[in-house]
Amino acid sequence: MIAIEHGVEIVMALANSLAKPDRMPAEFVPLTDSLHRILREDVVADSDSPRFDKAIRDGFAVRFEDLSTIPSELQVVAESRAGHSVSGIQVLPSTCCEIMTGAALPEGANAVVMVEHTERLSPGRVRILRGVRDGEGLLRKGAEVCEGERILETGKKIQIPDIGTLASVGKAQVAVSRRPRVAILATGDELVEVSQIPDAAGIRNSNSYTLFAQVTEAGAEPAMLGIARDTLEDLREKIHIGLQQDILLVSGGVSMGKYDFVEDVFAEFGVKVLFDQVAMKPGKPTVFGHCGETFVFGLPGNPVSTMVAFQMFVRPLILHLLKAGDSGSGMLEAQLDAATKRDPARTAVVPALVHFAEGGYRIRTAPWKGSSDLAGLSRANALVVIPQGEGMLGAGERVQFLTME
Repeated sequence: MIAIEHGVEIVMALANSLAKPDRMPAEFVPLTDSLHRILREDVVADSDSPRFDKAIRDGFAVRFEDLSTIPSELQVVAESRAGHSVSGIQVLPSTCCEIMTGAALPEGANAVVMVEHTERLSPGRVRILRGVRDGEGLLRKGAEVCEGERILETGKKIQIPDIGTLASVGKAQVAVSRRPRVAILATGDELVEVSQIPDAAGIRNSNSYTLFAQVTEAGAEPAMLGIARDTLEDLREKIHIGLQQDILLVSGGVSMGKYDFVEDVFAEFGVKVLFDQVAMKPGKPTVFGHCGETFVFGLPGNPVSTMVAFQMFVRPLILHLLKAGDSGSGMLEAQLDAATKRDPARTAVVPALVHFAEGGYRIRTAPWKGSSDLAGLSRANALVVIPQGEGMLGAGERVQFLTME
């Protein structure tokens, strides 16, 4: 039985040893399809932003020197509108130009007075009621970004603001990592499909759907293989299909039960198992190995165990394959609100309730009934890591956690 940290090291070491330049090649997708994909190119500005000195408010473009005395009356010589050229317009002493937000600043002007601080006397004359500083009310050319400046780096997960940034530099097509293809297989005679009503001995297949969601959230492409019954024949057929993908996830059938055949079938296909027990609660019977270039996970059958094992081992692997800039586990740190019992044999990763107070995260374990209690997990908003050890972990001690929101 290995520690969680050692298990992660084994997963990452294998990922590096199987790495090939074209393992997850870049592909070009339309900008509208790039949200949450991993960027595979540095993006540089194709021009200054803004492209010209521009007004950031409606009002009058002025020479601030003309407003040494307030109120002051100026002649309105022209109008500058967004999207229109100001060529030929010049603001001379004692004159101004009416200007709209986003419009180009005319030659000679060096500040913009808000329209709220003016009084229109006639179409060609305005009274300025408040003075301005040099550069007030405008944004100079290149103040946000200069042409050639790197604005997004390869490895970044594209978020909503990045979509606008990419659009602003003309990226109609974006280079992103190909999504790893992840086969998902649930096992067990007791499982029925979600749409079915289980009999007295049955349960609905929830693991395939939580794994589908976790795979999608991590940025990979899930492929549902359905349910394999506890027979060698059915497992062979479905695992063979799954081994054609980048990653195979099999939930259930990896413990020590009479009908836990998954590892037997792995052996038939030549899967090289690198570990099959982790000092983790829940999630002890987690299996990891590979068959050629396919990464293979045997995950525990209990739903919470399955989700925890995915978060600890599969998600970092997916992010690594995607060449994400941050491929870590996403751990945060919080202070325990109440003392918590430790397990002398295993690190516990259990449902928790976390909140932000007094400048930091505070956390406490959530009520739950064990590794099959999905409802208990749904009532939590985090998973807290309680390190292996004797006795209690005291209130106020620092712990790591994973958010589930």
